[in-house]
Order: sequence, then C-alpha cells, then structure tokens
Amino acid sequence: MSISKFEKNDTFLKKILDAPLGQVVTVLGENLNCKICIDLIEQNTPKPGTKFERKIVVSADELPIIRAIIKFDRNHLPDYVVNELLQKRSLVGTILNRYSITNDKKVISTNFDKNGKKFYRIYEIQSYGKVLFEIDEEIKLDHLALIRKKYHL
Repeated sequence: MSISKFEKNDTFLKKILDAPLGQVVTVLGENLNCKICIDLIEQNTPKPGTKFERKIVVSADELPIIRAIIKFDRNHLPDYVVNELLQKRSLVGTILNRYSITNDKKVISTNFDKNGKKFYRIYEIQSYGKVLFEIDEEIKLDHLALIRKKYHL
C-alpha cells in the first residue's frame, strides 16, 4: 500500500484523524458496515509514581485498526477524573465529557512507516493550555484498506 493511496483528499481517513477524543469509534461505526470494538488492553504505571499508561485497540471486523497508548500524570488531573481512570471502566473521552472538561487536540507529530502501511501520530489533549493526556497512535492503513474494500467504501 503506497502513501499516495492515502492522500489528504481521503475524506474517510480525515474523519478518523479529526475525530474528537472518544469519538473515533462513532466515526468508524457511521462509515463502516461492520462491528467496531474498543478494548482496554492494559493500564499501568511504567515506573512507581504518578504517571500512567493506558493501552487500547480499536478493531473493525476483528481487525485492529488503531492502537493507542494514552499517557497521563495523576498530578495534572482532578481527583475525580483520576479515580475513574483507575477504575478502568470508562474511556478518556467519556470521562472528560461526563465532567464537561473542555479539551482540544494538539498534534505534535505525524509520520508514515516506510511501507506506507501504518500512520503514526502523537498528540496532546489539552484543557486551557494544560496537557492532560499524551496519545501515541498507530493507524493500520492496510487493515483499514481491507475493511473498506470488503464493504465497498
């Protein structure tokens, strides 16, 4: 799969990339005729302290489409948000929406792998200029292409 097949005029990919935090599943569900799942794979603290990592996978038709690592520091979040995150029952976007926490996505970097099969980006979720979360995301373009071909999209 070449990079040229996923140019900026690819409106579907643009919808995925522009989706607000927590809305990518909705965007995929609205555009694909298949089962969309989001799974919390793991949440841990890489070193003892206040910093955590949450790993998730978003799948379409049982193919992983997006893998993400969400990093956060409990010292940068309100206690009620941290409590919900540590319970591992709700997604980050859901928690922020539940408490009406205004947030913006600030893209730090984007890149394709050398084969053009994966798109990587790093972005921050900020609230009033304060970084709440950093997200490392991998979008498997080859899997996305298979789903799109299967459903004629």
